[in-house]
Order: sequence, then C-alpha cells, then structure tokens
Amino acid sequence: MRVRLALAMVVIGVLSWLYASGTYAAIDPEKMRAWLQDAGAWGGVVFVLAYCVLQPLGVRSVFFLLSAPMVWQPLTAFVLSWAGTLAASLAAFGFARFVGRSWVQRRLPPGIRRLDDRLATRGLRTVLLLRLLFYTAPTLQLALGVSRVRAGAFLTGTLLGVVPFTALMTLLGARINAYLVEHPISSWPWDRFGPLITALLLVVLIGAFLFIRRWQDKLSFDNPARMELRLEQES
Repeated sequence: MRVRLALAMVVIGVLSWLYASGTYAAIDPEKMRAWLQDAGAWGGVVFVLAYCVLQPLGVRSVFFLLSAPMVWQPLTAFVLSWAGTLAASLAAFGFARFVGRSWVQRRLPPGIRRLDDRLATRGLRTVLLLRLLFYTAPTLQLALGVSRVRAGAFLTGTLLGVVPFTALMTLLGARINAYLVEHPISSWPWDRFGPLITALLLVVLIGAFLFIRRWQDKLSFDNPARMELRLEQES
C-alpha cells in the first residue's frame, strides 16, 4: 500500500511539474512514435521486454495496452501487446513457481487448497476463466505460479484468455491515438483549463486504482470463498 501511495504521489508530482514548467508544450507523441518506429523490429523488442519486466513489478498492463496502438498499427500493436502480456505472465509464473512454490504449498488454507486441486485437475478451463475475469492481476499471476497447475495448461489458458481484453484495449488505444493526431497535446488549452485537466486526470487515476483494488480483493488469499464460488457457478 505504501509503495502504491508513493507511486501515486510521484505521478501527481510529475503532472504538476509538467504544467508548472511548461514542459507539456514540448510533449509530442508524434516524435516518440517516430523514434520507436525508426527502431524497426528492435522497437517491438524493447516494448515487449519493458512489458515483461515492469508489469510483474507493479506497472499496470493497461498502460502498455493503450500505448502500443499509439506507436504501431492496430494489428501490430495487438501482436506486440499479446506477446508482452504472455511474456510478463510467464515471468511472474516462473518466479513464483521456482522461488516460492514449495513454501506456499505447505501453508495453503483449505479454501485455496480446493482451488489448487481444481487447477491441478482442470487447469486449462480454470486458467482460461481466470484470465477472462481478471486478466493479469498481480495476485493472480503469482497465485498461478505457486499452484499445481501444469505449465502447458497455464500457457494455453493464458494465450487464449487474454485475447479479448487485449483486443479491446488495442481498439481503444487506436481511437485515443486518432484523437491525439487531430488534437495534439500541445494544442490543448492548458493555460485556461490546465488545473481542470490535471484534476480530471487525478480523478481517473484514483478511480482506476480503487477499481483495481476492488477486483484484487476478490483474489485475496484471506477470502478464497468468493473466487471458489465464482468458479463453481461457471462449472
């Protein structure tokens, strides 16, 4: 919680500095897009690697999913986002499985133990459902790693389960990109509406934070009954 609060304060500080210093006028998404596009295939590699490393550390997948269509065409953006999501999921899964699995398995409460049994016997179906519901929630990433789900079921369920949300965010990012092309950030009425725009951005960030926290609570180890009930209803 303290880390997230610190990150929120950093975001607020950066936004305030951009407005107060006038740096916002120099922000040009077109130049950033051109830089990554000029890098060719290496630009995509950098994107996937950044996604793979930063998402397990707490950077939200939505950030990458919305950013990709602002650089590449929708189809390319979708493929890169799909690859980055898979890479980040495998990184978190591998870390949890090889570092903490044996310790966690010895301490699983009864409710989580039943879910673990389900992952062991019906792994593909369960992983697919969890991905459709929770995508790459950090708790889910680690929980799957310490579970008894087979690697093949995890990989296949993740490959298929993340497609709908990835496609949706890619289309949304493409629409945002089209709007920014017609209305560059440097042309926004910062002098008149700068404080209002900043306040709206903060409201969006806080709303997203609260929404994510609500869904993460459903995956909490302290209350496994919710997730188990949801899975039973889907059976």
